[in-house]
Amino acid sequence: MQLPSRKSPRIPGYDYRSENYYFVTICTHQKACIFGEAGALNRLGRIAEADLWNIPNHFPAVRIEKAVVMPNHIHTIVVVGCQNEKCTLPNLNVVIGQYKAGVTRKIRSIEPGVKVWQRSYHDHVIRDQAGYERIWSYIDTNPCRWNEDCFFPKQL
Repeated sequence: MQLPSRKSPRIPGYDYRSENYYFVTICTHQKACIFGEAGALNRLGRIAEADLWNIPNHFPAVRIEKAVVMPNHIHTIVVVGCQNEKCTLPNLNVVIGQYKAGVTRKIRSIEPGVKVWQRSYHDHVIRDQAGYERIWSYIDTNPCRWNEDCFFPKQL
């Protein structure tokens, strides 16, 4: 039996090592609410949040401008760019992959066997100031709008 080929969520031909601003969304496995409640993270959510803000310590050419950890997903603005001439730009896929792996390791050390992440992630290249401001506001107000969020678990 041949499985259908999976369409890549990345922009064909785009170099994800380019200096740019990216809006990134990462979902939990099967969108399970493992990080607590909107605005009230549990221990697992605090691990995900701390590791997100710690990314620049592992990748000096990366900044986290804004982020929110929700019960079953994360939104963040990731900036890839050099502060000096001797910097190596990492690929966004590597940054997100190592972040997810690190969070998974820490969470499984306290909750063995839990499946943390959905495969891949969604990214959007922020093209202008208006887009940046719209995304910043969306991230900032996401906890207040949790009941209306597309990732909010629907009750039967």
